[in-house]
Amino acid sequence: MTIVAQDIEPTPTSIGRSRFNMYQSVHKGLRAFMADTLNKVGRTDYTDALERQEAASQLRSLLDICSQHLAHENQFLHTAMERRSPGSAQRCADEHVAHVAHIASLGNSLEDALHAATPDQEQAWQQLYQALSLFVGENFEHMLMEEREHNAVLWRHYSDEELIEIHDALLATIPADEMAIHFRWMLPQLSHPERVAMLSGMRLGMPAEVFASQLSLVESLLDTRSWRKLQATLQVGSTSHG
Repeated sequence: MTIVAQDIEPTPTSIGRSRFNMYQSVHKGLRAFMADTLNKVGRTDYTDALERQEAASQLRSLLDICSQHLAHENQFLHTAMERRSPGSAQRCADEHVAHVAHIASLGNSLEDALHAATPDQEQAWQQLYQALSLFVGENFEHMLMEEREHNAVLWRHYSDEELIEIHDALLATIPADEMAIHFRWMLPQLSHPERVAMLSGMRLGMPAEVFASQLSLVESLLDTRSWRKLQATLQVGSTSHG
């Protein structure tokens, strides 16, 4: 595994304490992935075969990641919630069923757009863009509900140590290629303190040469200022623990 401590940044609660937040980092990445894909589909030149295929490739990747994300939440987070607060995950579980159907529908809309006859391409791509807009909007609202309501349940019924165990078990089931996609979209969206927390956890969990290779990827994902701040902070941290 190349990524650990994915979401171990502190999150303020109403009583001023910091709690382990299972949702925040991964949701930041998903929001960015969704928004970028929506914009890409919207600006695609449907008369250009290369642009059509590039948009299709990114949309397929997004839909696959969303499907996997739903499955992870169902298996690990909803199970944990229902174990100690029966019924607390039911609303979200019902919405997940609707999201699965929406994902399948979007896949069909994409195929319709890709195979539309020339006179019908404009309408087909517009319909795809509108359907994706609805999906993104619904998911933004859904993720916010999870971050507020589900965290409240999890924090009420589980210690941070228990939540970290659940989180680590979830991460252990994610294949490297899926993790790499999350990492690519998530890392640039994190605040500097969140990014430092993630990378510090990674450094503790892997050999130095592997971590160095990951830093090369990190540099390619960040703007110059963000990379320099991160690099300086990690160097200071390394020195202080040396």
